[in-house]
Amino acid sequence: MVGIGIRLEGKFSMTFDRGVFWSGIWNVVLGLILITPPIINLLGVQIPNPFWPCMVSAFLWYTAATLIISSQDVQKFASIIYWEALLRFAAVAILITYGFRYIGVLPTVLFAMSDLAWGIFYMTGLPRSTGRSHASLLLSRLDRTMR
Repeated sequence: MVGIGIRLEGKFSMTFDRGVFWSGIWNVVLGLILITPPIINLLGVQIPNPFWPCMVSAFLWYTAATLIISSQDVQKFASIIYWEALLRFAAVAILITYGFRYIGVLPTVLFAMSDLAWGIFYMTGLPRSTGRSHASLLLSRLDRTMR
């Protein structure tokens, strides 16, 4: 598979589509963490009812699938990735609002920081790697040359 778009430079080099792929893998791992009692206890997660971590894990695995599939054709699935960025920012707002009180300080900080980082990655990388505007990505509009 040929990577498209921007390259993330530094000590390592990765194309944007590979970054999207690995963000999907990150979601799989987070989902596993949330349903593994020894890990959630180690992180200090304070959710007494196992229903909610299971629901969040299922949601994370769904978004993982969409990201992994989207990474195969970023141009085609760019709007889905863009909406994932908005979802990440919503998660940060929810975590800041409720996480410190109901989940715990350490997991709230870790999850909020990772969501913020992935959201910024998607929001800045998508326009550069696809050549599309934020409005085009938000509204899933392609110009005629991209159809």
